[in-house]
Amino acid sequence: MIVLLSLFFTILVSAMGSYLFYRMKIPAGALIGALLFSAVFHILTGCGSFPSSAKVLVQAVAGAFIGQRVTKKELSELRATLCGGFLMLGCMLAYTVLVGWLLSAITTLKLPTALVAAMPAGLSDTAIIASDLGADPTQSTLLATFRTLYSLLVLPQLANRVCLSIQTAHGKPGAQESYEPRSFRHSGQSKKDILLTLFLAESAGILGTFSGIPAGAMTFSVIAVAILNVKWERACLPKRLKLLAQCITGLLIGIRVTMDDVRNLKALLFPVLLLFLCATICNYVCSFLLYKVAKLDLFTSLFGSIPAGVSDMALIATDLGGSAPKVSVLQLVRYIGVFTVMPGLIKLLTGG
Repeated sequence: MIVLLSLFFTILVSAMGSYLFYRMKIPAGALIGALLFSAVFHILTGCGSFPSSAKVLVQAVAGAFIGQRVTKKELSELRATLCGGFLMLGCMLAYTVLVGWLLSAITTLKLPTALVAAMPAGLSDTAIIASDLGADPTQSTLLATFRTLYSLLVLPQLANRVCLSIQTAHGKPGAQESYEPRSFRHSGQSKKDILLTLFLAESAGILGTFSGIPAGAMTFSVIAVAILNVKWERACLPKRLKLLAQCITGLLIGIRVTMDDVRNLKALLFPVLLLFLCATICNYVCSFLLYKVAKLDLFTSLFGSIPAGVSDMALIATDLGGSAPKVSVLQLVRYIGVFTVMPGLIKLLTGG
């Protein structure tokens, strides 16, 4: 009974935050509102809970929203995006080494902890590999927590403002007006197509979790729904489902923030602020290179370079407009590349 009450109030509080921020027209407000409200609720009561298995379902939905944007034209353009992804991966690896070294040089953090904390990776992944790489699991996970929150709460807002200001200055329409997907442009959606898209996405997502591929649920869902859309042009999902997925995503992140995180923040305040600054610089340096060298559009360059979770950024990208498939390709290349190369590189640099 207590578990059910805890679940009920967690959902209720998160839904309130999600609805409030969405109504305030804050970019990605449904996700940000749920994240902040659930974090505060969990910190104050310690009762925040939600089935972790929901993450797979949400990733599959995020993948479906990406997949429904993929057209034959998009497929031909994704090759250039993949090249840009490898360019960004090189930047992210260099960023991890430089920032990790800087943190260890001017703070009390040891080099392994600093390198793991600087990795542009997900929270759960950071926590899992930290001890294996000789890092302090508590410190590295805490730093990664605040870096991720900053990447989700602040960097997308800055990127959105940059895009809109540049487009306005050149007399071009805003990103949201330029890239609305088929399912949002047309009010009449076939219930059969919606159910088919959702069933295909979730089935592929569940299959992807057993593949061992990083972010497998989302990757398999993207591929399955993209095939459906390219082949038969039947992929579509209602906007309300995206808002629900954003709410649950924010909830799942928010309930990971604890009072211990807040208490320990004072001791790690300088490293956290340094990480914020470095993440911002990295975002814009990578964006500039992708925009100038790889010839990717501004939106894709900015949002694809934000060091946050693959599915999280996919949902934010679909909410703010732009080419979500391209953003996801960049994020996925970063995710796979970092976890393929970085652990061995950290071992080498720390003599582990």
